[in-house]
Amino acid sequence: MTKASNVMTSNVVAARESTTAMDISTKLLIGEFNGLPVIDTNAKVIGIVTAVDILRALRQGKNLDSLRAIDIMTRNPVVVKQDTEINEIIDIILQKAIILVPVVDDDRKLIGVVGRLDILQQNLNEKFVTIGGRCLSEPTPPA
Repeated sequence: MTKASNVMTSNVVAARESTTAMDISTKLLIGEFNGLPVIDTNAKVIGIVTAVDILRALRQGKNLDSLRAIDIMTRNPVVVKQDTEINEIIDIILQKAIILVPVVDDDRKLIGVVGRLDILQQNLNEKFVTIGGRCLSEPTPPA
């Protein structure tokens, strides 16, 4: 069975508690991310900021230069370990209506993230192979 470690993005861009909302907005746009985990000084995940959080702040007339991640983040996000099965992560994403799940070690330190697109990409990689610009369906071998 596919695990979080098979699909997670390991080279994660994260925000600190003190990162401004403007800096987070820039990272979201330039990096084409849907959200950023927020970590404390020990690299432990304490929250997530998504584009929705930024939009909510803008709608409320807040100044993104003066807002910090800690002001707008979703606190205590759902996290998973590297050995969490993908089906469990899909259930979490669907039940909680979230776009990004941080992957942490036993100390809750950030080691990666799994997003909706990571799961779709893995699924497509398992199902298709590209030859000469064409995608040919290929059955998934039994585990």
